[in-house]
Amino acid sequence: MYRELNEQLAVIKEKGRMYEKWNDRLEKLNQEEAEWKRKVQQRLEHLQKEQHDVDRLNSMTLSAFFYHLIGQKEDRLEKEELELMESKAEYDTACQMLNDIQEQRSQVQKELDKQRKYQFWQSDYKVLWGKKETDLLEKDAELQQMAEDREHLSGELQELNEADQEGQYLLLALERAEKALSSAGNWGIYDMMGGGMISTHMKRSRMDDAQVAIMDAGRRLRRFQKELEDVKMAVNTELHLGGLLSFADYFFDNLFVDWMVQDKIRKAETQVKDGLSAVRSTLHVLRNEIQEHRVKLKLLDRSYHERVERAD
Repeated sequence: MYRELNEQLAVIKEKGRMYEKWNDRLEKLNQEEAEWKRKVQQRLEHLQKEQHDVDRLNSMTLSAFFYHLIGQKEDRLEKEELELMESKAEYDTACQMLNDIQEQRSQVQKELDKQRKYQFWQSDYKVLWGKKETDLLEKDAELQQMAEDREHLSGELQELNEADQEGQYLLLALERAEKALSSAGNWGIYDMMGGGMISTHMKRSRMDDAQVAIMDAGRRLRRFQKELEDVKMAVNTELHLGGLLSFADYFFDNLFVDWMVQDKIRKAETQVKDGLSAVRSTLHVLRNEIQEHRVKLKLLDRSYHERVERAD
């Protein structure tokens, strides 16, 4: 039933494979050509330097005259000439390598030009493959089920990724709050020991930073919880994180004497650490789910495409 269509698909796929092979080879040769051009230039510059050294010793420059006086000019010249010969050999080798690669590149380019009409073979293949797929989906119940399963898995994977992204935002906000609270606590201790106006200012500044971060964490937490509900994750976030929404107002909207404020700072820091632990644990579960979904979807995609391709 699909014999002629399958033959067309096979031809396009093989021609496409050949085009990709020559195209990949050309890209590699382009890279090699650029590298050997660089080496040729480097070795040319080195050769010119060595030639200059020999010419300098062969002329009656001050340095040549100096070497002549102490009886070392011939030895020095022999050494420089040997280095010049070595440099010339390296330069010639690099030029030969560059020429060889350019010849290969020219040959590959000719082969690729012959295959140029298959440059967009994937689009042609998809069109033919889509015709076959559409026809099969009207007749093959198992293929229909596989298509539905693919769609379902893809949707779940997208929701899991969205939840993971929101969890990352929440994690960053909590980390900022933890850092600010830790710093506020340290400045608070210094303030209680008589640190003066600077320590008091620094403590309050860090508490302000913590407040901003915690308010952001509260917003992020609500979004994260919503995403978790969408993917129906069995994670009791309220048990671990719900306190973040209530302690912030109580902590920042009231005034305490220094020792009570210091106590609240440390309690808030502990609570944020607990929140971080819960979020990290939840993200670990999410990422395991994401990986499992990716594997399942990949296997299902492979089976689905094989079923369409093999139908005859």
